[in-house]
Amino acid sequence: MSTAAIAKWVRAGRLHPLYRGVYAYGHAALSWHGRWMAAVLAAGDGAALTGGSAAALHRVVRRVPPTIDVLAPRPRASKPGLRIHTCRRLDPRDVTVVDRIPVATVARMLVDLTDTNDADEIANVIHEAAFRRIFDLAATEAALARANGRRHVKVLEEALRLHVRGSAGSRSRLEQRFRRLVQGAGLPLPRRNVIVNGFEVDFFWPGLCVEVDGEGHRRPRSKADDRIRDAALRAAGYVVLRFTEEDLLRRPGWVLAQLAPQKLAGRVAGQ
Repeated sequence: MSTAAIAKWVRAGRLHPLYRGVYAYGHAALSWHGRWMAAVLAAGDGAALTGGSAAALHRVVRRVPPTIDVLAPRPRASKPGLRIHTCRRLDPRDVTVVDRIPVATVARMLVDLTDTNDADEIANVIHEAAFRRIFDLAATEAALARANGRRHVKVLEEALRLHVRGSAGSRSRLEQRFRRLVQGAGLPLPRRNVIVNGFEVDFFWPGLCVEVDGEGHRRPRSKADDRIRDAALRAAGYVVLRFTEEDLLRRPGWVLAQLAPQKLAGRVAGQ
């Protein structure tokens, strides 16, 4: 279309400008898929979705980040809600297509997530990708090798170690808050989201299981399920502790006291 024709369609409400040279046809109420495609087009030829946006497209995270992250082979200015990362030598092996949208592979996406996420969060993304059978350890290690010089590669290396050890990383804001509380108190860090005696527990030290409960655990059925699993774990010889969001916010000292630091240190030393 000519510039004049485009301007005429914009005035008529048939085209809706999104980015320079990128328009929505008919209306601007786009789905996330439409927004992602528009962002990739705005970044130019060879661009691909990445980071949390790629994780959402690959369906390995529950929350869609409000800012769209895109890899581009040439420098482009970021826009409100669109963050463009320049990668002059983007390897073709690091790009795939999902739902007709160019996107970083899961392996490359994990590398890029190290700019904004910690090892626990990335370990959870790996866990979800493995569940969906789209995680490849060898491909991730190869993508890491191609990302030579990246500042935060050690974050992904730690996430991979967590995954190999059976951890699903941190799923929720509460889990992250509890981990920071434990770390800030100088206590040994637990394993996260691991299977113990047939049940997945949020945090685990040898002999000790800790659950951090959000609002969903207030439902009668959830409470009943929690009582059953806690009883089974205790019958197997484990100590089970449960903390609520209110406990973490208003009684952090009490929470740490329940963990019995001296006894906890002894358990970890004997692991």
